[in-house]
Amino acid sequence: MTEVRVRVDPVRALVESLAADDAILVETVETLRATIPGYEDVPAESLEASARRNRALSIRTILDGLAPEPEGIDEAETLTEERMAQGVEIASVLAGFRACMSIILRHLLAAAPRYGVPVEKALSFSTLLWSLGDAFTTRAVVSYRDRTIAQAVADSARRAHWLGAALAGSLDRTALFAGASVFGVPRDCPVRALCADGAATPALEGWAEGSGATAVVVPQGTGAIGILIGEPDAGRSPAGATIALGAPVVLGELPRSFDVATRVLASAQRVGASGVVDVDRLSWHMGVFASPETTVLLDGIYLEPLRQEGTFGELIVEALRAYLEHRMNIPAAAESIPIHVNTLRYRLRRYREITGADLGDLNTLIEVAWAIAADQG
Repeated sequence: MTEVRVRVDPVRALVESLAADDAILVETVETLRATIPGYEDVPAESLEASARRNRALSIRTILDGLAPEPEGIDEAETLTEERMAQGVEIASVLAGFRACMSIILRHLLAAAPRYGVPVEKALSFSTLLWSLGDAFTTRAVVSYRDRTIAQAVADSARRAHWLGAALAGSLDRTALFAGASVFGVPRDCPVRALCADGAATPALEGWAEGSGATAVVVPQGTGAIGILIGEPDAGRSPAGATIALGAPVVLGELPRSFDVATRVLASAQRVGASGVVDVDRLSWHMGVFASPETTVLLDGIYLEPLRQEGTFGELIVEALRAYLEHRMNIPAAAESIPIHVNTLRYRLRRYREITGADLGDLNTLIEVAWAIAADQG
């Protein structure tokens, strides 16, 4: 009987020996822990499992004779998600994969002569595995980017939900304090609720940091709401923006501060105030928004007669506003418009003749200032 000999493919025999070479796993775990930042606390079982996946991926690539496309390497996504969950940075993930591939390639080249794999063929495995490394890196980076974006969106949604509920007073004590710990809001030190218009929203966090404070904010409508930690520099604010602050309160009293901040913003917008505003700064101007009946009454007495004068009435309002803004200093008011001081005096005299308002009377002066403030909104 003639003996039939089956010729064994040297490459297949080589990779089969690679699949059984568990020294690769031990060396990989030791190398990653000793040389790659962030891998010190990754469980050995997790490192060994990824080394097995990388070995299988290498064998598949060698047998195919072609490195896979990035989108075909699911192992890269699996590894990236697992390491991110373990707190390992993407740079370390990629360095760890390269270290693993170097170990696999070294074992592969060392075993090649025993199985009769020609030197040229063995060296071609280097090119294949480094091409695999490039494709793996591409897929891992894309996975990292997508996961980072998704995580940022989820974090933003959680922050928006907690902030809105904390300001509305709809959280129980446990949820309130838990969120405060996550988002860096102190429990016992006073904080302020804030509301801002659309012009302020993009620059809020930078404004707070530059002013020596911290803002935890989220968009709401065309503006933003949030919590201000610390007292900002009163002289700093985004140009043309209005940031309204509530009273300083402890965490559990945020709804009260938020109610004040909401009314302050509405009042500031009504009277044309900008910058950082609170009750102290707006003072009686808060009443312009809070008491619309009073505003309508005073407008009818002190401004409506001027509207019947057409353009000249507008010039009188301009003169009144300058007069009030410059502490009733006629030269300074005239210079600010600018007009001659006698022209300013004439317009103020005509105002008294048209409306009967005596600007020398304190109560009248306050009422005129109220009407002028409301007319700016």
